[in-house]
Amino acid sequence: MKSVIRNTSRTLVLAGGITLAATAANAQMKIGDNPSQITKSAILELNSTKQGLLLPRVPNFTAIDAAIGTDVVDGMVVYLASGSATTEGIYMRKAGAWVKIASTADALANWSLKGNAGTAATDYIGTSDAQPLSIRTNGVEAIGVQADRQVKLSTVNADNTTLEVIMLSAAGVVAKRTLPQTAFNTLFNNIKTTADSANAAFNVTENVATGEVTVNAPILAPSTTATYGFLKKSDWDKLQALSSGNNMSIADFITTVAAAEVNRGGRITYDAATASYKLELVAAGAAQAGIVTTGVQTFGGDKTFNGATTVANTLNVSGATTLGNNLSVTGTSTLTGATTVGGTLGVTGATNLGNNLTVTGGTTLNTLAVTNATTLNGTLDLTTVANAATATSYDVLVREGSTVTKRPFDLDAIAKAIRTIKAGTGTTDNVNVNFKTDSVGTNFDIQATTNDVSFNLPNASAVDASHTTAQRGVVSTGNQSFAGNKSFAAGVAVGTSAPANSTLEVNGSVQMRIYRTAVSYTLSETDNTVLADATAGALTITLPAPAAGIAGRIYTIKKIGTGDINNAVKIQPAAGTIEGGADYMIYNDWTFITVQTDGVNWYIIRK
Repeated sequence: MKSVIRNTSRTLVLAGGITLAATAANAQMKIGDNPSQITKSAILELNSTKQGLLLPRVPNFTAIDAAIGTDVVDGMVVYLASGSATTEGIYMRKAGAWVKIASTADALANWSLKGNAGTAATDYIGTSDAQPLSIRTNGVEAIGVQADRQVKLSTVNADNTTLEVIMLSAAGVVAKRTLPQTAFNTLFNNIKTTADSANAAFNVTENVATGEVTVNAPILAPSTTATYGFLKKSDWDKLQALSSGNNMSIADFITTVAAAEVNRGGRITYDAATASYKLELVAAGAAQAGIVTTGVQTFGGDKTFNGATTVANTLNVSGATTLGNNLSVTGTSTLTGATTVGGTLGVTGATNLGNNLTVTGGTTLNTLAVTNATTLNGTLDLTTVANAATATSYDVLVREGSTVTKRPFDLDAIAKAIRTIKAGTGTTDNVNVNFKTDSVGTNFDIQATTNDVSFNLPNASAVDASHTTAQRGVVSTGNQSFAGNKSFAAGVAVGTSAPANSTLEVNGSVQMRIYRTAVSYTLSETDNTVLADATAGALTITLPAPAAGIAGRIYTIKKIGTGDINNAVKIQPAAGTIEGGADYMIYNDWTFITVQTDGVNWYIIRK
C-alpha cells in the first residue's frame, strides 16, 4: 500500500504545469510543453520538465472546511503547510475527511515492486543473519541462496537438443555460450563434398541441425553464375577445337532463312561432329536483309544513290521517283508515275508526261498552253501587262482559297470612302475601322490605331503584381485590388449573393495576417496574430496606445519555440494597462492570449 501511495505522490509532483488561471473551458486542456500531444483520457494535462503543479497551501483545515460545509468534494487535493514535519504534506478529501497521501519517510521505507531509484550501496535484497534466501513460485522454492552463498536450482530440465551451456569466469561471473552441433560428433562423419554448376563459389557450409560440414566446388556451365570453377571433359574438348585455328569456314550464300532471322543478313552454325563453325550469308530480298549477288534480286525499302548511276539497260519507273542530282535523258523516256526533279531537267527528245510534273527549280516557259487545271506553287512573274483606258468599273482577280476568280470592282468604293478617324492622340490608317472597348491606361480615354478606335475604361487597381501605380476605374468580375480606404454604410456579405445578415458576413474561410518574430516587436494596424519565438532569448511585444479610434481592435500573441520558462515574452501597452497591470508575462512555450482594447486599456478576452 505504501508503494502505491508513494507513486501517486510522485505523479502529482512531476506532472508539471503552471498556475492555473480561472478560464472557462468545456473541452480538454493541456498546459505546458508539447501542447500538440494530448492524452485522450485526460481532461486536464500538465507537462513540464522544470515546473510543477503548485497546490493550494492551507495552514490548517478550519477555513476550508467551513467553505466546504456539506458539499461532497471527495478527490479535492490541498497541501497542508502546518510547519510540522509529522503533519505537513499533501492531503486528499475522502469520505468527508482529509487523508494524508504520503510522506517521504513512509515512501522510502519499503522496497518497491516496480523498481527503486536513489538506492545506496548499502541497500540490498536478502537476509542480514545466517539464514538462506529463498525465491519461490507458488509457495515452492525455485532458487535458493544458502548461508554459505552457494546457489541451488531446484529443477533443471534435461534437453539433448540444446546447444547453449553456462560458463563461469574466474571471478564467478555466469555467461552463456552456444556450442556447434559438431562438438558432439566425430570429425569424419561431419564432412561431405559436392561439385556442381549450381555452386556460385568455392565455400564450406554447415548444417546447423545435423552439424554436417560440406565443401562446395563450382563447375563452369552456361547457366552458372560462378566466375571460376572446374571444367567438364566435353567443355575441355570444345576449347581445344577452338584453339586449333581451322574450325571456322564460310559457306555458299543461302536464299531463305527462318522468319525470326530475316533482318540478320546471315547466320553461324555449329557442327558438333567436327567441333567447327560455319558462316552462311543470306541473299538480300524484298523482305529480308542480306548481300548483293550476281543473280536476279528484288530489294525492299528506300535506297538512295548520291553518286552517278549508270543503267546499261531499260529503266522502267512505275512509282514516284526523286532524283537528287542531274538526270539526262537522250532517248525516249516514259514516266508513268509522279516525278520530282530537284535539279536541272534537260529534255532533248520527245517526252510524254502521263502524270503530274512538279518542278521545284527555276523554269522558263515561252508560250504555255494549259487546257486543264494548273497549280502554281511558286512565284508567277508577268513581264508584260497590257494597258487599258480608265473606266468606272473594272474586273479584278480575287483568290478564294486556292482558286483565282474574276470579280467586278467599283472605283467609288475607294474615292468616296472614309480614309481616317482621329481619336485621342492616334489616327486610323485603314478603311476597315473597328470600334472596341478596352481597359488599358489609368483613366478613361478614346484612342485610335491603324484599324481600331478603342474606348478605354480601365479597371480600378492598387499597386500590385500587374500595376506599378494605383488607378481609378470600374469594378470588374475578375480578381482585383483597390487603393485607398473604403467605407461601407451598410452590411457587407462575402461568399454569398444574398444580402448581408450582419455588419460583416463571411460565408467561407477567413485569412488574417500572421507574423513571426524572434526579437522585440511593436504591433501596428496591419497586425493580427504574432508568433513570438523566444528560443534565442526573452523579448517584448508592445501594444499600441489605446485610443478611441482603435476601440475594439483585437490582437493574438502566442509564444513559440524552445525558450522554455527562462526566456519569457513580455506584453506591454504603449499606454494604459493590460488586465489592470503594467504588463503581462507568458512563460510557457505554445501559450497564447487574445487581447482587445476599449480605447482606454487592454483586456485579455481569451487564453
